[in-house]
Amino acid sequence: MNAHPEHTADPSALRQLLDDYLQMYASRDERLTKFFSEDFSGFTGGGNFLVKDLQAWIAITRQDFAQVKDSIRIELKDTAIQSLTDSIAVATAFFTIHLPIKDHILSRETARLVLIFRKESAGWKICHSSISIPYQLVRKGEVYPLKELTDRTHVLEKLVAERTAQLSEANERLKKSNSELAREIAERKQTAEALQKSEERYRSILHASPDDITITDREGRILMVSPAAFKIFGFEREADYLGRSVTEYIVAEDRERAMTQVTQRLQGAKSGPTEYRGLRRDGSTFDIEVNSEFIRDSAETPIGMVIISRDISERKRAEEERQKLEAQNQQLHKAESLGRMAGAIAHHFNNQLQTVTMSLELALDELPKKSSAIDYVTAAMQSARTAAEISNLMLTYLGITAANREPLDLSIASLECLPLLRAIIPKTVVFETDLPAHGPIIAADSNRIQHVLTNLITNAWEAIGTAMGKVRVTVKTVSATTIPTTHRFPVDWQPQATAYACLIVSDTGNGIAEQDIAKIFDPFFSTKFTGRGMGLAVVLGIARTLDGVITVESALGCGSSFRVFLPVCRQDVFQKHGVSS
Repeated sequence: MNAHPEHTADPSALRQLLDDYLQMYASRDERLTKFFSEDFSGFTGGGNFLVKDLQAWIAITRQDFAQVKDSIRIELKDTAIQSLTDSIAVATAFFTIHLPIKDHILSRETARLVLIFRKESAGWKICHSSISIPYQLVRKGEVYPLKELTDRTHVLEKLVAERTAQLSEANERLKKSNSELAREIAERKQTAEALQKSEERYRSILHASPDDITITDREGRILMVSPAAFKIFGFEREADYLGRSVTEYIVAEDRERAMTQVTQRLQGAKSGPTEYRGLRRDGSTFDIEVNSEFIRDSAETPIGMVIISRDISERKRAEEERQKLEAQNQQLHKAESLGRMAGAIAHHFNNQLQTVTMSLELALDELPKKSSAIDYVTAAMQSARTAAEISNLMLTYLGITAANREPLDLSIASLECLPLLRAIIPKTVVFETDLPAHGPIIAADSNRIQHVLTNLITNAWEAIGTAMGKVRVTVKTVSATTIPTTHRFPVDWQPQATAYACLIVSDTGNGIAEQDIAKIFDPFFSTKFTGRGMGLAVVLGIARTLDGVITVESALGCGSSFRVFLPVCRQDVFQKHGVSS
């Protein structure tokens, strides 16, 4: 008979008690022994006696846990919770036990569990537990499966007899082959010793190699790496490599090429060292050179690969530095040869022009005042003077002409010549300046600074053309350590001062192609139109004369920025050039 609802226990609490019991039993939890009441009785699934003592039941539970130490899995099939009174409840469960062993018997049987809970002063306790696992082997008229056990005993005895006979025959064969086994053991021992020595030599090679030596299977999965791999690729444990594809250690865009080369090698193609971009643990990349060869079995079938990887980052940097130095040397040789030739031509040309000019002046004096030839002689004299100016520009480019030096505020000198330059700049070009009230003091003359500004600003607005654009002039003081080393002219220039005045002319024009930057200061080089090309050459010559340097920052479609660096004025500069400060 069921108890009245007001006198029954909470079903959810009782279900939780059952779930906790099953969970602790499955996980082999020693705390399960705290669930039992001091007044306890019960029997086990394989027992034939009733347990009436709590300590005896705890001992049986611990024996159970000791026999099966690992967790078991309980597959719950059905449960029923019956609250008889507010202090007594019954839980019934049907389930299957899965032990942590293969092909066990219990997994095919349904266990039946009955637990009686009693609410005591310390809470709900289990006062009775009974579990049964039925035998499927019982025959008709039997209580226990004695007949089946007897039949199985006879079968077992027959099997034992057969196996005993087999063992006897095997024993005889073993006795006959003792000598052969002894010889084989000795041979294997020798082979093992030789293999161990070979392995020791092999590992010595691996540890001594500065390059990574990796062994993979045929599919490219890593089986072993040398200690150098940890340093090269940045991983700390061998487990970080084992089982992973060797292509995981090169950048993604190189992997298809690597697999193609492996396929070609399988087809018999020969290949030497191959370069890839290696991939470190932190995601950084670097240059590696890879040599590989297949490992083959006795039938010459590839069963793996040995891959030797070398970090060639330093070699690549050295090659880049060498190429850079070669380019600088070529530029220096070109400038030196051009300088010698241009200097000789300019001096010879000036001498000839002086003779021409003097002759024209004498001829002009001899001509009657109303002679029609006067205009022709005057035009010839003007052309001769223009040619002389071009010759002087060549000498300026070479840094041969003498430079007058005096203390000069670069900001003020720039400001004084800007009104004239503003007048010639198209109205479609916005002209901006960033000139301090008192700029850096340099050793120069204002005419040369005016030449520099005029040529750079003209070059800037011509680069913009008819489009809308902006030209900006800036003057500031910088440290020698901040002067860029790329696209620097003259290419062999080295800073001699600690502080430099910096004149910057930037534009938003079309920019300069990378391959043209090295040529823009060559006399008569121009990407605009024929007949131009001395402006930047003159700027370089003036910078060279004033112990300065020019840097260029430009790219197609991104405008250009020309920076002229001139040493900040010091007292010894003027003493060196004979100028009073």
